[in-house]
Amino acid sequence: MQTSRFFRMIISLTAIVLISASGAACLTPQETQYETTDSNIEVPQAPPGTRRVKIALINFRNQTGRNFLVDPATAQLTSLMVGSGYFEVIEPSLVESVIQTQSDITPEKLQILKERYGAEYFLTGTLTNFEVQEKSQGSCLFLIGSHRKSEYIVETAIDYRLVSVPDAGIVAANAVENRRVDTSEAAGVFIYHTGASTRVLQSSGGKLLRYALRDMVVEIAEKIHSR
Repeated sequence: MQTSRFFRMIISLTAIVLISASGAACLTPQETQYETTDSNIEVPQAPPGTRRVKIALINFRNQTGRNFLVDPATAQLTSLMVGSGYFEVIEPSLVESVIQTQSDITPEKLQILKERYGAEYFLTGTLTNFEVQEKSQGSCLFLIGSHRKSEYIVETAIDYRLVSVPDAGIVAANAVENRRVDTSEAAGVFIYHTGASTRVLQSSGGKLLRYALRDMVVEIAEKIHSR
């Protein structure tokens, strides 16, 4: 009788430990692994012999409330424009020595950009939207752990203006919008964990914005070279 009672105690304690371990696995946040559907984002290449247009740009204004997008946007835009073969981009830091913000644009300062660096156009713009909607689904399996998969619907928008140098005439202006769906899987994140979403945005914001920037570069190239 005592032996039987002892074994029942052992079984009960084991069950409690296993249930506790399972619960901990379901509630413990783990590192988010981000997946994107496309590995490379490229722009169409200019035909051989195309003359590169010399263009000046500075950081875009940001109305999204997400300050971590500004520097990646400038870097991505520069690389996309140069990589297209349609543009020669003046180093932004040199441009900012003459024009630091959009409110500084005047024909006189544009003339300086033309004389010093040969600028033909000046590109300015505003990041107007970066919205993320999250749809999540998860499961918690007894003694195994948990699994959560999140779908992120990302909407981006950029307003831009392309002005001629040095007269500051608006050559082209438009709003470019882009919508994408990407996924993030986080094992062990069964309950809502804001830290995971923050990591996804900060690590991937620049890349998601790149899709809208690519569309903008293609549009500008078509407008300039059709003039």
